[in-house]
Amino acid sequence: MMPNRPESFSARTRWFLLIILGALLLVSCGSSKRGAVPSSMDDLSNLIESRQFEIEHDWAVPQRGRNINLTGIANYIRVEGDSVQLFLPYFGVRHFGGGYGDGGGIEYEGLLQELEIKQEERRMLMTFDAGESSEGYQFHITLYPNGNVNTTVISTQRDNISYRGTVRERVVQEQ
Repeated sequence: MMPNRPESFSARTRWFLLIILGALLLVSCGSSKRGAVPSSMDDLSNLIESRQFEIEHDWAVPQRGRNINLTGIANYIRVEGDSVQLFLPYFGVRHFGGGYGDGGGIEYEGLLQELEIKQEERRMLMTFDAGESSEGYQFHITLYPNGNVNTTVISTQRDNISYRGTVRERVVQEQ
């Protein structure tokens, strides 16, 4: 007969603790180097006027079909001064053929063309054009004081698509 000894953690308890530790590690790593989210209309107005912000979307809302969760899928609209860099995954119908090697997403890097920003009582509206000679885009972005964003993209070659996400201050990582 074995003497009574205190039992160590059971296998189930060890797995539970390991999962909790992993989740905490992911949250702490994922939140580093992220800018502040606006919390008032004044914060939002100052952020948009600074032209140093980034929008990341959580949901794609195609014209046809269901909403698509973008968690873990790279997407961004980065505004820096009078320039924009953007990549948005596209889910929908393309009416005209894309170029050779076209990844299918909406990509652009260049100047903010035809930029307009209007402040209303409870939101800001930002519109701009982007694109190359083969395909053009109009962006209509509605920004709310709590940091939420609705983006609609109108294309010359594809069905319209909308996205929902968050705007935050752009933090430039030093190299």
